[in-house]
Order: sequence, then C-alpha cells, then structure tokens
Amino acid sequence: MTTPADTVTELQKPNPSEIIELFEIYLDQRLHYADWEANKAYSAGETVSSTALIFETGTTDLLPPTPMVFECSSSGTSGGSLPSFPNTNGATVTDNNITWTAKRAVKRFHAGTNLKNTTSLHEASIHFDGKVFEPFPIMAEGFEMSGKGTLPRPLLTISNISPSLANTFSIANGGTALPSGTISAILLEVNKITRGNDLIGSTLVRIRTLRKFLSDENFDTTNSTADNSQKFPDDIFMIVRKVVENQEFVQFECAMPNDEFGIKLPRRQVLPDDFPAIGEFFQ
Repeated sequence: MTTPADTVTELQKPNPSEIIELFEIYLDQRLHYADWEANKAYSAGETVSSTALIFETGTTDLLPPTPMVFECSSSGTSGGSLPSFPNTNGATVTDNNITWTAKRAVKRFHAGTNLKNTTSLHEASIHFDGKVFEPFPIMAEGFEMSGKGTLPRPLLTISNISPSLANTFSIANGGTALPSGTISAILLEVNKITRGNDLIGSTLVRIRTLRKFLSDENFDTTNSTADNSQKFPDDIFMIVRKVVENQEFVQFECAMPNDEFGIKLPRRQVLPDDFPAIGEFFQ
C-alpha cells in the first residue's frame, strides 16, 4: 500500500504519471427537482425530491453530502401522505400504485475515456474510488490561488455536442438521477422547476489523481499501482453564474462557498467573553 506522499513523489520524477481530472456536480434537491405531491399523477422517469431533504446514508459528515432524489418507475398516482423515502442508493418505496427508486442527484464527468478496449459507455468511463465518471466534453480552469488576497473564480465550460447518458447506467454501475442530455437540455429541465436557475446553487467538486493510481476497471490488464486513496485535496466550489450559453457550449462561473456578496469572515464580532485572549498583550 502506498502513502499519500507518493502522489507528490511521483510528480517530482522526470516523467511523472499524468494528472487525471474528474468532476462532480451535486444538484440541489429543492432548486432542481420538484417536491413530491400527494394524489398527483406521475409518469415513468419523473424525478422528485422529498419535502424533507434526504441525504445518502454515510455521507452526511462529508462535504458535500450526497443528495437523494426519487425516480418514478412506472406511471401512476401518488398516495395521500408522504412515503418513507429511503436514504440508500437504489432502494425503493411503494407509494399507492407508484414505486419510487432512490438515486443520487450527482453527475460525474471526465473529459475523455479510459484505456480499456470497449464500445460500452460505462466500461469506457473513468472508474475511481468506487465512482463512475462518464465521458463528457467538460473543461475547468482558473483554480489557482492568488497571493493578492483574492479567491479564485474558476470557469466551467461544457460542450453542447455530446449528451450525458449517466442516468442510463444501472444503479450498480453508477447510475444517477435525471435530468440528462446535453448541458442545455439539462438546464431546460432544471429551469422548469426554478425559472432561470441554470444550475446555480449546484456544487462543483474537482478531483485530481494520477493515472498510475486508477483501478483495474480502467485497463485491459491489472494495474499493480492502483490506489484509490491517492489524490490531491478536492476543490469544492459553487456554481454562481451562467456566463454564456450558445449552440456550441455553456460556460459557468464558480466561487468558493464563502466567496459570496456581502459575506465576511468572521460573520460576527468576537468578544473577550467568547475568546479571553482578545485585546490582551502576550504575558
């Protein structure tokens, strides 16, 4: 087993293993999915959020936690009271004559494919740390920190050519919740719930590792140096603005969670009652 320092050591070599960038977009249950409603007709494929927010079990202590939404498996009418929605990916619950399946409201992307010789989209995806990152035309830049006191505002650019098909994967193969399609198609769907939202409020996570640490699923042969623990600290940002949208691509501006207008740290004045050392000289 390697140690975390091995990632840095590898980069110091004359010919280091290439850096692999993986991206996750965590949608917001309330902003991007409609709340469940009683006695309502639903069609197969419709996805709802519980009126009480539900996160996947085992992720509530993580940043960000994984939001759960629920997909209708066949057309029907909901019952008169909120069903007991599960917090386990792939679990189901019966609601009158509807069956809801719990799915992660997370889209995982990688701007390329792995080295496996296959025509299957799932097999061609990047597999890392038990997660599947589908091939998707995505690029992010501007993560560099500045010594001038300003926080980075990365730009996330997604092509409008290839559609996202992650929702067609089975649960076991990393399937995620609707919406899917091209990035503009996804925006159209979330805008039906919150007009003009354009994915604002989503959380972007950039994960970086090295190719030598990718698991066996990414190669036709066994990778003896596979290690899912080897990665750089995750970069976590909020999508705060759609910069441009056209037939070719959509570009978003991202910001750190504490980089919001009118918010300063600390958010209140700290007094000696809270921290006795304030206002005293070192003795």
